[in-house]
Amino acid sequence: MKLFNYIIQISMLSGFLLFTGPYCIAAHAAEQYEPQQVLKATDVLPKSFFESDLYKVDQKVKNDGLMNTYTVTSKHGNFEKLSTVALYKLIVEIEAIDAMEKIQESDTFTKSLKESGVGTVDGIKHLFTDPVESVKGAGKGLTSLFSRAGESIFQSNPGDTEDSRAEQLIGFSKSKRAIAHKFHVDVYSTNKVLQDQLNTLAWADYAGGITISIATLPLGGPAKVVYSSSNAVRLLNEAIALTPPSELKKQNREKLAKMKIDPDLTSLFINNPNFSPRQQTYIVAAMEAMSEAVHREVALMVALQVKDPDMAMAITTIAMMQAGYNKNVAKIKKLDSTMRIMGGQDTNGTKVLLVPVDYLTWNDKIAGAIGHLDKAAGGSKGEIWLLGTASELAQTKLKEKGWEVKTKVAGKIGINELGLLKKK
Repeated sequence: MKLFNYIIQISMLSGFLLFTGPYCIAAHAAEQYEPQQVLKATDVLPKSFFESDLYKVDQKVKNDGLMNTYTVTSKHGNFEKLSTVALYKLIVEIEAIDAMEKIQESDTFTKSLKESGVGTVDGIKHLFTDPVESVKGAGKGLTSLFSRAGESIFQSNPGDTEDSRAEQLIGFSKSKRAIAHKFHVDVYSTNKVLQDQLNTLAWADYAGGITISIATLPLGGPAKVVYSSSNAVRLLNEAIALTPPSELKKQNREKLAKMKIDPDLTSLFINNPNFSPRQQTYIVAAMEAMSEAVHREVALMVALQVKDPDMAMAITTIAMMQAGYNKNVAKIKKLDSTMRIMGGQDTNGTKVLLVPVDYLTWNDKIAGAIGHLDKAAGGSKGEIWLLGTASELAQTKLKEKGWEVKTKVAGKIGINELGLLKKK
């Protein structure tokens, strides 16, 4: 019954980020909105983005009233990224891909791979032409080695960004996680080019051909900026790198159980393939950090709507922004499902919405959500905190409704360009 109620509540939430319903059109037909913008990359990004020979950011940046879409060309592929946070992540990945290719072209790599036997690597890869059949005979014996009754790799399906069960079992995934950590990239990234490079190095490392000690990445440009994470986040990243996804899921279940989160809601969250184990771990860590807040289950209720990686990234960033606000501005005393995002109220009685918006304009999405924002505020002072900026018209219109807009808040809440807590 609880689970049914959660689903009903989510289905009734009006959209702040995605609200485009007919009521919006009818009620605000006479409203003068700002048209969708085409921004200039050099106006919205730091100079360091335009100093690299590895990639080029197109000057035309499309803005839909909330988020920017960037186009990036490089010798390692062409990419389109929604949000500045996603762009920073991509640039780090491109630098990592280039460094990985240099390792594979080196004499050291070629020699060590020959010594281990290239056939060994090919043979291991061949094992996974039909990974289900390959482990059938060994399944019982290997299963007995696992004590993860609540979350074994045979109990929950790997997510879209996880390696196969068989690859996890033989230790390939362990090598891959360690290499990704050395290169400062997310092993669960949806970047196919990055995944191909990680797989090549991981297979070679697993076969004994290389050691991950050579996998070092000299950070430059924007990549230098983003690695100012707090000790807590660094430790969390190390734990993620060393821990199999099945164990991460088990740990997250246990932590959510301690928070007394409904187990059915927890299962829907843990089993959502659009969230990587890393993102799930960040969200759970953010919920843990807001230990004084009531209704922490709202974070998972909001997560129920996630249908693609972009939404998963946005909601993960919102959770980290909330944790940053809780740590560096004021304690969050209550979470609530304000439309389709997570809102909060701090100990000063201020209603706060923290959203990873790049550039906010006055548009039908925002206008259509104003009534719901007013209702959600319940007469209390309201603030909208943005990672990016907002047009003068958007700020004026929101102020008329009693909502103060705060822009470029990353430094105030202690968040870096990847949406992680910075060192204070």
